[in-house]
Amino acid sequence: MLRRIITIVAVISIVHAKNDRIPNYRNVMTEGGLVRGTRVESEEYFAFLGIPYAAQPTSYNRFKPPLPPLPWDGIYEANRTVKCPQRGKGDENCLVVNVFTPVKVPKNPLPVLVYIHGGSFLLGTGQTSGVGPLIKEDIIVVTMNYRLGVLGFLCLGIEEAPGNAGLKDQIAALLWVRNNINNFGGNPEDVTIYGMSAGGAAVEYQVLSKMGYGLFKQAIVESGAATSVWSFDANPIKTAIDMAQLLDFPNTTNVYEMIDYYRSVPAELISAMNYDYYNRLTDGTFGFVPCAEREIPYIEAFITESPYEILTKEKYNKIPMIFVFATLEGLFLRSSEFYEQNYKDRMQTKFLDFLPADLVFDTCEIKQDIATNIKHFYFGNKTIGDDTIIEYLNYFGDSLVLNAFFNSAEIHSKSNPVYLMEFAYKGGMGSYEEFYKNINIAGHGDVVKHVFLNKPINDESDKLAVGRMAKLIANFVKFGNPTTCRTELLPILWPPIQPNNVTCLHFDRDLQIIEEPYWDRKTFWDQLYAKFRRPTSFDKS
Repeated sequence: MLRRIITIVAVISIVHAKNDRIPNYRNVMTEGGLVRGTRVESEEYFAFLGIPYAAQPTSYNRFKPPLPPLPWDGIYEANRTVKCPQRGKGDENCLVVNVFTPVKVPKNPLPVLVYIHGGSFLLGTGQTSGVGPLIKEDIIVVTMNYRLGVLGFLCLGIEEAPGNAGLKDQIAALLWVRNNINNFGGNPEDVTIYGMSAGGAAVEYQVLSKMGYGLFKQAIVESGAATSVWSFDANPIKTAIDMAQLLDFPNTTNVYEMIDYYRSVPAELISAMNYDYYNRLTDGTFGFVPCAEREIPYIEAFITESPYEILTKEKYNKIPMIFVFATLEGLFLRSSEFYEQNYKDRMQTKFLDFLPADLVFDTCEIKQDIATNIKHFYFGNKTIGDDTIIEYLNYFGDSLVLNAFFNSAEIHSKSNPVYLMEFAYKGGMGSYEEFYKNINIAGHGDVVKHVFLNKPINDESDKLAVGRMAKLIANFVKFGNPTTCRTELLPILWPPIQPNNVTCLHFDRDLQIIEEPYWDRKTFWDQLYAKFRRPTSFDKS
């Protein structure tokens, strides 16, 4: 009887929203109970923040797949912002979604965009504001939190820590969308997922995993790929041992002793030490990231092969996709390390320490020769320093992002429509670092800042760039095609990649179609990986 009364209240709240005078809140029924969202008048949307999609993953369940949340009585005030543990702060009770809807109740269910945040699988949180440009395009936006670092990606191959908990959190959030978004005015059969950096890699992982089948129909990948050196851990037991030693745990390979210890360490300490561990790595690895799982009875694995194996075998969900990258991916991705961790001098002295870990060599002599060749390809005879900043940023942009990114886009395009974009526009909405103030090129993370806004728009060219990005993404979400026709805002048709014809939309103050962007650098890395790629078959025990 109580649930029936609450449902009537929810319907009444939505009916009231149809009146000319829109209230400051809206109630919506979910599987867990009634939630109340708040109207954001400046952006003209309703925001439902911090809705639990899974139970708090603590104690025995800390590293296991997520469990359903407990239902609640009464009205859940959806105004909670929370971060999962990172850098010594955060709350393990963090598995929430944020839902943003237009103020007017739609006559027909709206398409849905679900965003997965980036941050090296170690940092970040679901966006809780700045979605106005997308909502104006008549779509519903959902963002999420998921477990990060060791808490999300400890992979011991046992029931207590099978691996990929963070990716399974994302699946649970997508299942929540499937089961609840219709009550918010969304269409559960018309979901597009979008992610940036580690979020972009996560989106590709969702496409590659059987667990994601049927939960979304399209995907947008920005500045990341599941096949990047940093997005897959080929030796997760070693990662767990190395991290445990930083936490003063005895040097042991016994996974059951390790899991007992990892469950006992406070989240604040474990996330702080995790960040320290991450900062010690120079070989392109990030520490605790997705892994290939062992098959464990009664536990569904997210993946049991490397993403490279799955992709090259074409054993994945074939759907329309957009791949978006920034012109200077190394900018902001590895900017601060140039000075703060003295990468320039360390690379000049011992460049081979900075080779990607997924390149393997038979001898130290071969490794040194390859390191010399790569260094010469990017820096010539110059000393790595203040006069080679662009070369430095291109090295990291190519080795950590673009090579794997381009190859993923090409392979996906064999069986489904794939649109490729280079984002070059550098206005006032993106990131800024004093050391790089004279570089007028978009860097890592700048694209999404024109989609989810972190600051007011104060410039007409920025307003145009934001409007164009919102329209391109909304068109893709609605129609599966980012440019259905030429308009004043988008005076160009963006063709998908065709076999042997890699077309790309170059997005700057003007829009133009180019072909094979930076293909000489891509070809250079392709040749290296053809000969030295780490074997894809390995022991997951």
